[in-house]
Amino acid sequence: MGHALSLYPLLFRSLPPASQYPQSAPEGKTRRKRSKIEPMTTSASPTRLILASASPARRKLLEDSRIAFTVRVSSVDEDAALAAANEQARGQGRAGLTPAETASLLAQLKAQAVAAELAAEGVHDALVLGCDSVFEFEGVAYGKPHTAEAARERISAMSGNYGVLHTGHALVDLRGLKPGAEVLTGSELPTVSELPTVSELRSATVHFDELTPEEIQAYIATGEPLWVAGSFTLDGYGSAFIRGIEGEFHTVVGLSIHALRDMLRRREVAVTDLWLPPEEEN
Repeated sequence: MGHALSLYPLLFRSLPPASQYPQSAPEGKTRRKRSKIEPMTTSASPTRLILASASPARRKLLEDSRIAFTVRVSSVDEDAALAAANEQARGQGRAGLTPAETASLLAQLKAQAVAAELAAEGVHDALVLGCDSVFEFEGVAYGKPHTAEAARERISAMSGNYGVLHTGHALVDLRGLKPGAEVLTGSELPTVSELPTVSELRSATVHFDELTPEEIQAYIATGEPLWVAGSFTLDGYGSAFIRGIEGEFHTVVGLSIHALRDMLRRREVAVTDLWLPPEEEN
C-alpha cells in the first residue's frame, strides 16, 4: 500500500522560501512572464483550488474526480532548486536528498511559488496544490529521461524488475491572507512560508513485466516515455508492461485524490465542497 508520511524534515524547514529559488529561464532567453490563471472548472464553493502544474495527467485526475479547479503553472527552476537543496544536504553530512524528499521538496516549491504570485496579485480565497513525482529504482531517483537513449537504458534496466514511484503533495492556504495586506511586489515575490501549508507523500511500488527489445523500441517511438517520471505511464501505452502495483493508482499517475482529501480536511475544507454537479446524461 502507499504510505502517507510526515513531510518537511529539518532540511526542508531550513530551506529558503520558494521566492529565493531561481525561477525558470532557458539559457539565452529572458524569464517568461507569469501565466494567468487558466479557467478550467468551477463549483459553487467560495474556496478555489488552484493546481500548480501543467501536467495533463494531473488535470485529468481532477476532472475525472469531478473536482473544480483552475491551473497556474509554476515557474520554479527545478534543477537549480535541487542543486541548492542537495548542496545544503551534503553540508549537513548527508549524501543528498532521497528520491522521496526530492518529490516532496519540488511539490512544496511549486505550490509556494504559485501562492507567492497569487498573493502579490491580491488573491486570498484559494488553496494552491503543488505535486511532483519521482521514480526510485535501485536507490536512484529518475525524473524525465528527455532523450530516447536515456529512456532505452532505463526501460531495459527496469524490465522484469520493480521500482517505487513517490508523489509529493503540498497545499498552501491563501485564505489567511487578509485583503489589503502588504506583500512584496515588482521583481520580488512575497514570502509565503508563514502561510499554512500541509503536505502528503504517497509512494507505490510498480512491478514491470519483461520487455523485448522490439517492445522497448516501439514504446520509445511513441514518445510517451520521454516526458514522464521514470520513463513509463500507467494510463497510456506503458500500461501494457505493468504487471502490478502496490499502492494507489492515482499516486503512480501523479496526484493522489485521497491525499488531496486528507490535506483539505486538515485545512477544514471538505472535498465534497469542491465537487462539480453530476453531469446530465443525454
